[in-house]
Amino acid sequence: MVVIGNQHNVWDIVIALDLARVIFRRIKLNFVWALVYNCLGIPIAAGVFYPLLKWRLSPTLASIAMALSSISVVSSSLMLKLHQPPRMPEAKS
Repeated sequence: MVVIGNQHNVWDIVIALDLARVIFRRIKLNFVWALVYNCLGIPIAAGVFYPLLKWRLSPTLASIAMALSSISVVSSSLMLKLHQPPRMPEAKS
């Protein structure tokens, strides 16, 4: 990683590590969301529950569900813009 600016400022490293933690947490959240969504959605779209419920997902609804999944993951990633870096503690004198 390259920290641009004052090379003697350790606080930049703290900010970079905090951002890395937030990004990795968001990646894990997106992965879990997509896993749950697909574990529920794929069997429904494949008609696994048709003999039991007599209901199938139409191709139109399946494509809308797929688009909503992508939109939700992108929206979740865009929420990273709201992240506030940690503030440097005040120096005690």
